[in-house]
Amino acid sequence: MADFNVVTNTATKCLDSWSNIDKVRFHYFNPNGIMAKRRVSDDKVRAMVDSGFAKSGALCAYGSLNSYHTEKLMEIVQKKRITDFEAEYYVEQIQKEIKSAEAFIDSIAATI
Repeated sequence: MADFNVVTNTATKCLDSWSNIDKVRFHYFNPNGIMAKRRVSDDKVRAMVDSGFAKSGALCAYGSLNSYHTEKLMEIVQKKRITDFEAEYYVEQIQKEIKSAEAFIDSIAATI
């Protein structure tokens, strides 16, 4: 296992040599992990809704209310044993959700 402080605070990328637990901790806690990127994406969607450029349903489709995979990541970060599938699947799904939200934001920005 890698040093907890390095994984959760100072690492700039997820390393293949880490255990599944460390990989999930990186993505959940680290400012360079997928959850930090997801929060930025959620904030952008919320700003679009708050400014009136998007309907509130965008929060369900692209924003913070679309939280199944982020909640699953939170569940597995608390486990003692994490499978390869769990360590990769939820991160990949959150990445897809971020890309989808970015495409939505870009489509709204193009009309402004």
